[in-house]
Amino acid sequence: MRTFLRPAAGVAALAALTACGIQETDVIGASGPATIDVLPARQVRMLLFFLSPDGTLMPVPRIVSGEDPAGFGDEYTRQAEDKAGSTDPSARPPTEKTLAALVAGPQGAELRAGLRSDPSLRSLTARARLSRSGDTVDVDVAAPVGGLTGSARRQLVCTLAYAESADGGIKVTLRGTDGTQAPERCDSWPTPARTGTSRTPAGGNPG
Repeated sequence: MRTFLRPAAGVAALAALTACGIQETDVIGASGPATIDVLPARQVRMLLFFLSPDGTLMPVPRIVSGEDPAGFGDEYTRQAEDKAGSTDPSARPPTEKTLAALVAGPQGAELRAGLRSDPSLRSLTARARLSRSGDTVDVDVAAPVGGLTGSARRQLVCTLAYAESADGGIKVTLRGTDGTQAPERCDSWPTPARTGTSRTPAGGNPG
């Protein structure tokens, strides 16, 4: 059976989410007032970070199942099938494919929920090369990265951090044809304050 990526059910409920503090089997609630139920296991989903209509960075799980409409090919679908049936907690979709899914943008229910990507992400159409060293993942793309907006970098950094680490705590370095960006973490940015709520600094605990 082939596999494909589809948005997890209930994606509209993600409109209340914030970007940081996601735990593999916990309620999401750090760095802001939002919460969500337990995420699907890493073996069967990608976690992509898109923008809400008001620009809030939001984690969106995509379940791995079915066919391959994204055109990732037989090699990926076989890998996804193996990982979906694995009991190894380290098994997960390849980070390169997670990045490709992010750059391709929201689909289906995600679009209907009003999720979007920063337009500058469209420049990253070239295949990326990733390497991991300790708590840092380096991402090399055959395209300029200096023109990426802050929102686009947040999408990239958080998606890659949670693809490589269950707690998203690693650093991500973006390297393009125009130079190398400074390493960044998913919790490097403050969470926007919401009306009637107090602002929680990035990396802090909600009150």
